[in-house]
Amino acid sequence: MGKRVTDYPHTISFRLTDEAWLGIQKQIAGSDLTAHEWCRKAALDRLNNDYGLSKAERLLLEHFVRAQYLVTQGFQLLADDNLTSDQWKKLRAIATERAPELADNALALRAKLSRERH
Repeated sequence: MGKRVTDYPHTISFRLTDEAWLGIQKQIAGSDLTAHEWCRKAALDRLNNDYGLSKAERLLLEHFVRAQYLVTQGFQLLADDNLTSDQWKKLRAIATERAPELADNALALRAKLSRERH
């Protein structure tokens, strides 16, 4: 068995009411998570902007959303026959500057759609 790459030297424990415990049990029903794992994941999700993304995952998301923005906007400019070199440079600068905002918007939309389905 290989050694764990990440070291977790700290432990947190806390007490719950029966109501909170039952709520966690409902959340983990049908999953492979234990109550401990679910609570750890929930705490880390909260630390990572309530989206459960690590910093590396967030960076990848921002790059992906930026690329999606460039593709959709670029194709629209092409379809409208308005894509010039200057326009493309401007679009790239906007996408780079707004990448965090675009990622937040994509995550918020996903969360909204998820809430509407449940």
